[in-house]
Amino acid sequence: MNMNLFRKFRQVLIWMMVVGLIFPLSSAIAKKGGNHKTQVKVMTRNLYLGADIFKVVKAAQEDPATVPFAVAEVFQTMQDTNFYDRAEAIADEVLKTKPHVIGIQEASTYYLRTPSNPSPANENDPFIDFHSILDAALKARGLNYDAYVVTNADIEMPMLEGAVLSYVRLVDHDMILVKRSLESMLVKAANYSVNLGLDIGGTYVEFTRGYLAVDVKIKREEYRFVNTHLEIRSAPESIFRIVQDAQMQELLGVIDFFSSIDPKPVIMVGDFNSSPKDVPGYGYHPLYEVWIPYIPPYMQALEAGYLDAWLLQKRYDDGYTSGFDELVSDPTVELTTRIDHIFLGPNGYKIEKVKAVVVGDDVKDMTPNGLWPSDHAGVVAKIKFSQKHK
Repeated sequence: MNMNLFRKFRQVLIWMMVVGLIFPLSSAIAKKGGNHKTQVKVMTRNLYLGADIFKVVKAAQEDPATVPFAVAEVFQTMQDTNFYDRAEAIADEVLKTKPHVIGIQEASTYYLRTPSNPSPANENDPFIDFHSILDAALKARGLNYDAYVVTNADIEMPMLEGAVLSYVRLVDHDMILVKRSLESMLVKAANYSVNLGLDIGGTYVEFTRGYLAVDVKIKREEYRFVNTHLEIRSAPESIFRIVQDAQMQELLGVIDFFSSIDPKPVIMVGDFNSSPKDVPGYGYHPLYEVWIPYIPPYMQALEAGYLDAWLLQKRYDDGYTSGFDELVSDPTVELTTRIDHIFLGPNGYKIEKVKAVVVGDDVKDMTPNGLWPSDHAGVVAKIKFSQKHK
């Protein structure tokens, strides 16, 4: 395969689907020192929205009339996987590792309204808000973090429980949490231009995803932290691979733009839904009826010059982070894939040492009620940067 031709063809097709990007300029927090060593600790953590929402998609494909019942099943599973309980375990991870910055994915908010039985409470009040619950658990441990948030998918679907019709609304968020003692500034929070859209029981649903970039000053140095949650992988020939390819291209372009204006070390974390084992391929676009080439996000990151923090350690294992069951209750489960990553873009700085660890993957990390903290394990990395290269 001619890889240069492959990439050019892929870029033309992908960017035909991408609308223009807007890049607001940001001023620097302060001047960089650049002449000493700084140790930075960062975490990436997918909270798990609590259920497999693609059960609703499957129901719509098989029999649209069953969608409200599938929604009821998903909503009940979300409650059974008890985020109140799981948030305590995640807060314990933060207490133990004390990261300066945390990239959070799937910080979900659920709303419930029942037209036949209106509640005195405002229907805009959340049924459950993952961010508020996690924040309370952190504060109970004396941990105070400022939150930067991007709002992604906002989906409402009908639900039938017996003869009662209700509507469940899910709003997805990604967040960057920064220790309150640190200076920080939002650089950009946005949704991707290319997102997956599906017809679910006659309702068009877009699974909007997004990213954030925040500048943080640690000691006398500034770092740019980026957090994202890309589209799922699915089968190698699926449209999902095309979408996540486009999203990663957009993200790398945005970061590169800001680096060209105000360069500083980049620490990019998230659930990239992409494994080091993924390879380029072709995904089928059912609307255009064409096969479109894609390059996996992990490979894109490396080709753009980013370093995989996990591989910078002197010793490391597989570092798997994905593979827990939907109910997050099976103590015998084995993780099989590494898709949650911490990428480093030194931008002239030297990386002297990296120490990384997977958290939430040992049976002892399960809650007293027998739940894993999430359907993903998290990753924490301690990175030692030194002065700029001369």
